[in-house]
Formats: sequence, C-alpha cells, structure tokens
Amino acid sequence: HTAYEMPLHERVPPEIFEAILHFCVGFETPFRDLVTLQLVCRSWRDVIANASFLWGTINAAEGLLALHKSLQMAQNSLLSIRFMERSSKIDKTEFFKLVGDRMDRWSSLLVQSRSGLNPAWTALQTKKPPNLKTLHVIASHYTSLIKKPVVLFGGDPAVGLKNLRLTNIPINLTSRQLAGLKALHLEGITSVSADQVIELIIQSPTLEILRLVRLKDAVLLTEPCTGHPDIVSQPPIQLAFLIELHLSTLHLPFLNLLLSILVVPQLRHFDVSCTVDEQPAARFLELGVRHLLPILCDIVVFSPAYQVVLSFWGYYTIRIGELTITIKLSRRFSMDYFYETHEWLSDHMGISLTNLPLHLKLVDCGDMKPSHLEWFTQRTNVTKLTLHSNPWFAPSMERIIPLLGRPTSPPVSSPSPNWLLPRLETIIVSLASYGGNSDIVDMIERRHSASQMPSVGLDGPLPKRFKEIWLASVEKDGLESLIDEDWISNVIRVAGGADVYWAGKKIWPANHMACIGPNVEVS
Repeated sequence: HTAYEMPLHERVPPEIFEAILHFCVGFETPFRDLVTLQLVCRSWRDVIANASFLWGTINAAEGLLALHKSLQMAQNSLLSIRFMERSSKIDKTEFFKLVGDRMDRWSSLLVQSRSGLNPAWTALQTKKPPNLKTLHVIASHYTSLIKKPVVLFGGDPAVGLKNLRLTNIPINLTSRQLAGLKALHLEGITSVSADQVIELIIQSPTLEILRLVRLKDAVLLTEPCTGHPDIVSQPPIQLAFLIELHLSTLHLPFLNLLLSILVVPQLRHFDVSCTVDEQPAARFLELGVRHLLPILCDIVVFSPAYQVVLSFWGYYTIRIGELTITIKLSRRFSMDYFYETHEWLSDHMGISLTNLPLHLKLVDCGDMKPSHLEWFTQRTNVTKLTLHSNPWFAPSMERIIPLLGRPTSPPVSSPSPNWLLPRLETIIVSLASYGGNSDIVDMIERRHSASQMPSVGLDGPLPKRFKEIWLASVEKDGLESLIDEDWISNVIRVAGGADVYWAGKKIWPANHMACIGPNVEVS
C-alpha cells in the first residue's frame, strides 16, 4: 500500500488519532459504545484501549461489570461519576464504596436520588475532591424537609469548583467557600437566606450561568411596604460574563432586588417567573427590569416569532426568542393580567408584536371565550395554534374548534364576516381522542372553502389554508383510545395540500394507510 491508500488512522501518529477521538467521541461516551468502537479493527482497538481518558465516565446505569472494567481501563485518568437512582443497576452503597476510594480523581459528580443522599453526600461533607470541577446533586422534595442543614466539604474552600447545582439539599452555604463559580443552580434550598445568595453571587464575578428556583427562605430582612427595590440599600453587582439568567418562584421583593442590582452586559438568555397578587404584572416588570431594558431589547430584536402559553390553571408565559416571562396568579386566572403584560412588552422591548408570527398555546383553557380569541385576532398575528387538554383533570376545550370553523357575527357597520385567527397556518390538537372529531374535520373544510372566496369588498382577511395539521398531541399524557381509519381519511381529504401528522409522525402526503392501522393506540 502507498501512504495515500492506507486508512487515516494508520497514516497519523497514535497521539494525533487519540486527540481526534477525544474531540469526536468525548468523555461521556457510554462504556458499551467504546467496546463497539474497538471492534472496528486492531488499530482502533489498541488506540482506544490506550486512551485511558476515554474510559473515565463511570455510570451506575451500565452495571457492575462495566464499572469494574471502566475503572481498570481509566487507570489514573480523571473520573466523571454518575449515579441516577432511577436507572441505576448497582446498589447505591456498593457503587459509592467502589468509586469513593478514587475521590482524588473525581472531576465531576452527578447524583440524582429519590431515597436520601447517603452515602454520596457523606463523603462530600468531610472534604472536597481536589480535582472536582462539577457537582450536581438532585434529591427528592422530602430531603429538603430535613431540619439540620449539612456543611459541604467540611467548610473548607471549594477550590477549583466551577459548576454547582444543588436541588432540594438542606445545606449550609458560605459564600467564600464557593467563590469563583462559573455556573450556579440552586433549587428548592430551604436553608439559604437572601443575604447568603447575594453574597455568593458577589464572590463569583465570573458567573456565566445563574439559576435560582424556589428558594423559600430567601426573604429580605427589611421589606419596604411598596415593594420598591430602590429602598433597600445594595450596590450593583457586576457580572460581566453572565449569559444566562433564570429566576423562578422567588419571594417577589427579593426577585425585584436581584433584577435591579445585577449588571449583565453580555446577557443572552433571560427567564423569569414570579407570582403576583394584587400588584399588576406590568408594575413588577417596571420595578425589576428597568435598567435591563437595553439588554433585553438586544435579546429579542432579531426574534423571527414568539410564543404565548395560557393555562387556566393560573399562569401565562410570553417567550420572545431567548426572553421568557412567566406570571403565576395566586387567584383565579384573569386575561386582564395577560393583556397588560403583553402590552407592556410590546411597548418596551423595541419590537412590534402586532405582525410578528405568534405560536399561541392554550393549555386546559376550556373557559376560553370568543372575545379572547377576537383579541388575539385584532392585536396579534397567530400563525400557529396548539390546543392541549388533559381530559382527566381539565375542562373540555372542544368548544374552541367550532369557533374557528365559522365567521363571527359582523359588526353593524361592516357588511362582511370576520374570521378568528385568519392567518393560522399550523394547528396542533390533542382533542382527537376526546370526542368532537367531526368538528375538526368540519372546521378544516370550512376554513379551506372560505379561503377560496373572492376577497373584494371584505373588511377582514379570509382564513388561510392550513400548511400543517398535527393530530393527537406529541406530549404523552397516558390517555389511550382507538381512532378509526375513516376519520383519518376524512381529515386527509379536507386537508388538501397540508401536511398531516398523527402522534408526531407524518402520515400525509404519504401512504397513510401503511402508517396507521384500523386500531391505533393513542398516547
């Protein structure tokens, strides 16, 4: 063979081939995949066997044999330890006994447990593994009820730790112990105060990701009656490298304070969720994000579309590109709160939402009135509509389908009918298995027929033809039923040139009878 006829891995030095494997295969390749790669040829087998760093992922889900073999092949390389109790094939005590002897080589530890944290947490209370850079510990909600918080690493500084996620952990955090983090995710921590969180952020000026969720005890010691964050004396916190900020279900005055003092010039992802009572939602936005408006405008300026989620369980979400705002209502759902928030965003984000394509998702909105849909028709550009309903716990949404299949009563001054959501091109419905199937067929047929009518002299636009029709929600809610071929055939018949999907799979244009049978199980 000439040099150019030889396989690539025989033409390059072994260390170069190892580097290629490092970038293409990575540290997190499952044990079984590494074994499979060794079967390619003798050269691959030898190179992979000698690349000890590839074997450093120790996953309890792969079983005891794989664990022993991986520890042997990894030799003295750094280890990434993973224990997910739900998928583990090894007893928790046995697993951490085997990997605990190699704590000095841990580079990351990911633990998800439903029945307490011992023995994994016990080892971390005494000392920090010297090479540990990533620590994710996720416990069940009941673990957070433990009264006595534990101390991490015996209280010693966590030198080198860069990525920390703690969920439902009763822990005593000290800011100087965890200084220098790049990613911080605290969720369901009942033992951390607002002052501790602020100090922890101050001690980590190189943070790139900050997520704070359900911090029950993070309450300001002195709460102003007005809820205005300016009254609380706190200097700005400079986070020059922060690109992702997620704040959810925090005490409202504390949330306002955080938003008002964080200086985040590089922010690219903003996700905030809060619960409001009497205070208008727009007032919360005005108080908290006033100084962030130029950054938020940069985040949304090139958004090609946006999404609105309305749930009559008491929340709504507005998502514009990488900006997400969720408002939870402590009382019964009110569309007035949503209208106000939508108008505030439209006025302050430097982007017109009137013509921007909108994906409207209605979740369990059985009480949705025609007037609500008329508001979206007049104020927004809905091009995609999702109707999702849980038949066991939520009111039926089937009444919405007929509203889309006929024009509303025209005003006295207008001789022409007005259609709801006339620019709608994609519809996703999870109602097919709950009854009302004929309404779906009738709605599609009526809108397609109306789209072909002459538009001369009409005040409002005629409905567009559908481009995509998604039936049976892709989101699996456990419901099972049988749908006959005749109904599917009728949907395809009236769909015209639209693509038709069933349970996430495209069935038209296609040989749809080969894709579904007479007894289709819907989930």
